[in-house]
Amino acid sequence: MICQKYCIPCVKTSAISWILQKDSRCGTGLLVRENRNVMYIDSHVHFRDFNQKHKETIKHGLEVAYDSGLDAVFDMPNTDPPLMSRDLVIDRLKIARDSGIPVFYGIYMGLTGDPEQVKRAVKVYREFPQVIGMKLYAGHSVGNLGVTTEESQHTVYQALAEEGYDGVLAVHCEKESHLDPSLWNPVQPITHCYARPEKAEVESVRDQLRMSRENGYNGKLHIAHISSPRAVDLVVDAKNQGLDISCGICPHHFIYDWSQMYDDDGVLWKMNPPLREPNSREKIFQYLKDGKIDWIETDHAPHSLEEKTQNPYMSGIPGIAWWPLFEEFLRQQNFSDKQIEKLTFSNIVERFGIGIRKSRRKITDRRRDYPFDPYRKISEELGWLSKSIRN
Repeated sequence: MICQKYCIPCVKTSAISWILQKDSRCGTGLLVRENRNVMYIDSHVHFRDFNQKHKETIKHGLEVAYDSGLDAVFDMPNTDPPLMSRDLVIDRLKIARDSGIPVFYGIYMGLTGDPEQVKRAVKVYREFPQVIGMKLYAGHSVGNLGVTTEESQHTVYQALAEEGYDGVLAVHCEKESHLDPSLWNPVQPITHCYARPEKAEVESVRDQLRMSRENGYNGKLHIAHISSPRAVDLVVDAKNQGLDISCGICPHHFIYDWSQMYDDDGVLWKMNPPLREPNSREKIFQYLKDGKIDWIETDHAPHSLEEKTQNPYMSGIPGIAWWPLFEEFLRQQNFSDKQIEKLTFSNIVERFGIGIRKSRRKITDRRRDYPFDPYRKISEELGWLSKSIRN
């Protein structure tokens, strides 16, 4: 475990107790979580590695996950090279196994518009229990896995149906025809929100619902990092009509709105899909409270500070080191123990049909492992700013 010379100060609420202790090995802070089982699963992380080790590695990501209270992480396939073959799956599983970190490491297979590649991916899914699902990028994001035409998306659903795939298909929903990259101006970070509007997500979700039905797809559909209340409405309606569908939300989409982009360092909060207008943020947070969203997923996507603040102004922010903060935020917003357990653990276990053992451990603050703190504002509000321990 890589210790950091920073700690989260003691926080006590009526629902949970956190106590600061010193680590006898190096004198750094340990956040001890009393009388509770750690119950986090992050179903959406980007552990990079391969040709992007400067951003994140599997070993480091698993170390941070363990220290932050996670029992499982599911890694996305838009790596370099992209995770589309059996050989690369074996390579990543070996890295995770050799790390020796007791956190379940799951993988999504990336899909393309090539039906033969889709069929090979299904075969790999059936061979390795750690391959927990498939990922379809229905709009270009980070990496080169975009399957952006309706024709190619139909091909994916048709191939999955023909193979009898019954697992989870997670979809990044932003319809390419509604994206306008020409609007993006890094001097005005808010323009990223205009370049990738809510309508792009809503129409892409609508497409996925239609195409899954038209092609007889009988697997589980999951809308990743949902950010639009109108998209949630579509998912809820589809559920009520009997479609096997779920959706997940990132903390940044229910904590922040696009006013964050007006800050001096607003470009740091550039992500796909982007932050939404205040009314949308308020409404989608209420939907989370009402149980219309199935779980929380961070979309942990680290980049170097230079990549965030200079060309190419990469999209994505880190997230896994902030899980204890997210839990405390939910408690402060009057989410019950049962709600939090479902949103951070049991709904994911049930959806993916996997057995993840709950564990209990000391929590170590690893937020300083990353080049900036995207949740500093909420940390200030909760009194969870990192501090060095003085002897």
